[in-house]
Amino acid sequence: MRTYSQSWHQAKNAKKRKESLLRRSRLGVLARERKRIANPIERETKLLRYCPLELGVRNKHTGETAWIDFRSVRDATRRLTIIQKFYH
Repeated sequence: MRTYSQSWHQAKNAKKRKESLLRRSRLGVLARERKRIANPIERETKLLRYCPLELGVRNKHTGETAWIDFRSVRDATRRLTIIQKFYH
C-alpha cells in the first residue's frame, strides 16, 4: 500500500533539488560572464579577401557609377540581377 505523505515529500524534495540546480546553473553563467568581462579575449583582425578585378555599373541618366569587387561569376550575376530589377 502506498502512503501519500511519502510521495508528497519526494515531490517537495525533487522541487527543491531542481530549484537548487537551476540556481547553481544561473550563478555559474553569471560567474563566467563576469570573468569574460574582466579578461576580454584579444582577437586578431580577420584577413580580407583580395580581389584583383572590379565590376562597375554606371547609370546613364544620373552618371552615377558604383564599383564592387568581382568575387565570382555567381556573385556578379546575383548583384546585377538585383540592380536590373531595381531600375526596370
